[in-house]
Amino acid sequence: MTDLTFLTKEKLDTGFGEQIVAPTSYENILEQAGLNWTVTTKDTAYIVGEGEDLKSIIIPNVKTVVREDDGKALGIVTDKYKLVNNDKAFDFVESLYSTDAVQFVRGGSFKGGCATWLEGKVAQEYSVFGDKLECYIVFRNNHDGKGSVTALVVPHRVECSNFFNLPLADATRAFRCKHSGDPMRKIKEAQEILLTGSEYMTSLQKEAEELNKIKLTGQQVQTFIERLFPMPNEEDEKGFKKVKDNILIRRVQMMSVFLEKEDLANFDFNGYRFMSAVTDWV
Repeated sequence: MTDLTFLTKEKLDTGFGEQIVAPTSYENILEQAGLNWTVTTKDTAYIVGEGEDLKSIIIPNVKTVVREDDGKALGIVTDKYKLVNNDKAFDFVESLYSTDAVQFVRGGSFKGGCATWLEGKVAQEYSVFGDKLECYIVFRNNHDGKGSVTALVVPHRVECSNFFNLPLADATRAFRCKHSGDPMRKIKEAQEILLTGSEYMTSLQKEAEELNKIKLTGQQVQTFIERLFPMPNEEDEKGFKKVKDNILIRRVQMMSVFLEKEDLANFDFNGYRFMSAVTDWV
């Protein structure tokens, strides 16, 4: 029997990160999220020799990123790497705190601070054919040399508590700034584009209207699902039966979401319902 219990799943509540409740300042937002600390760089060395002959040799052009509060090493970077501390990476937040544009709801860090993040909910609400959408902004910063300063617009379908993300040709939903060159200038450039989410959300509404015009038959839906979950070539796949069974389960689940999810029942068989079902299944 295929497990379809997710058809009636509850609201998303990952419990991930720290809740931000009634912050009194920008500094208090960072404090509640556990992000009120800084990093610096130290010389990087390696040890050679044995016993009393041990000595350290500094590696040229290489630095170690270190938390200043507890001395924890977070990553190895080149000397071209530009530090962007949490208070600067999330500098967007400070300018928004005094307005009602964004409410900051959650934040935290990964792996002792290798990556840090904040999540804010945009005050403005959107609707697509009566389907209520909320807009969140997720900010992320990395201290291990493996990522950029990032701001991401994340639409959220309220009825089913699913994220609804589509790549759009005429609107940006993600901004990434590498830790090199002049990252602070680039971060400032992104502020007007991303922080309200309005450009992307407006384009998303337009895209939804176009998808709504694409009428589908049940057979077309089945064909699309088969293309989403293609069956591998039996000759090229070990354990083909198990793979085939898993793909068939996914196809059944996908069709069940499209046909049976209550939050999609008010929509006709069209492109918007199908895209919503795909994001719902994911």
